[in-house]
Amino acid sequence: MKIYPIREIEANPTQEGFARMIPDVTFTKRERDELQMQILQPWALTDEDGENRLYPAVVFVQGSGWTFPQVHFEIPQLSQLARQGYVVATITHRNLEDGHRAPAYLEDVKTAIRFLRAHSEDLHIDPKRLGIWGTSSGANAALLAALTIDDPKYKTDEWPEETDAINFVVDCFAPVDTMKLVKRFEVSVNTAKESLTKLSIEEQEEQTKALASLQTNLQNFVGSPDGSVDMALVRELSPLERIDIRKTYPPVLILHGDQDHLVEYEQSLKLYETFKDHGTEVEMIRVIGGEHEGNFWSQEVLDAIWEFIARHS
Repeated sequence: MKIYPIREIEANPTQEGFARMIPDVTFTKRERDELQMQILQPWALTDEDGENRLYPAVVFVQGSGWTFPQVHFEIPQLSQLARQGYVVATITHRNLEDGHRAPAYLEDVKTAIRFLRAHSEDLHIDPKRLGIWGTSSGANAALLAALTIDDPKYKTDEWPEETDAINFVVDCFAPVDTMKLVKRFEVSVNTAKESLTKLSIEEQEEQTKALASLQTNLQNFVGSPDGSVDMALVRELSPLERIDIRKTYPPVLILHGDQDHLVEYEQSLKLYETFKDHGTEVEMIRVIGGEHEGNFWSQEVLDAIWEFIARHS
């Protein structure tokens, strides 16, 4: 009798290693400026007895220069985390280009955290095991969320019964010295204005429009009624300025590329040293040759983030 070889693979009753996605979940109650999140979950939502499984959760905030985050950008990478047994929510926030003044973006991040806790049973989240991870301006928001836990100043009337506390923060190349950032912006704008006379008429018009747009965005974000920059508000958005010796903070992982020309590596180094001096549990990873996004990312970087999250979830 002729035998035909058949390869055999055991079934996967726990559905381990697979993820599902729930798209476009609205997490605000506002009639205007409604916001949505994308949620990734492990496949197995119940155990052998049919009881709900609850997983640790991670809120992810994509960098956007405080405009509207591109929430699908990191979903391929975030799915790795969901396949390891985490619920991951990549969230949006209000956009400075739509005239939303800071700290609207921080209020929205905190609202998302409270929403996830309010719906933790339905979303298969363990509400006591929730952390936050952000990149660039999203990491600025993540750090501020950790530094202002349950601060009533940033609490809207959406899901007010829930806490916005978090268990850990992962910060990838965050602007943490916003005072320095704004001052550098103003110098760059003035330098660009001075160089206009060296350009052709067409180039002058194009550059003038671009500069006007940048200044409008800055005014929308941190402007005062008299047209100046509200430096007190800018300071409020600087994580370096918010570390209080009287408070305790969750563990922090900082990652930054040393060739980042948009947000200097030294900003993260200063934050790391400040947290260390404060007594916060903090770690830092320097990505050699890493830029802002792009070649910053590698599987080794992701694995380091996964390992930190696993320890603190």
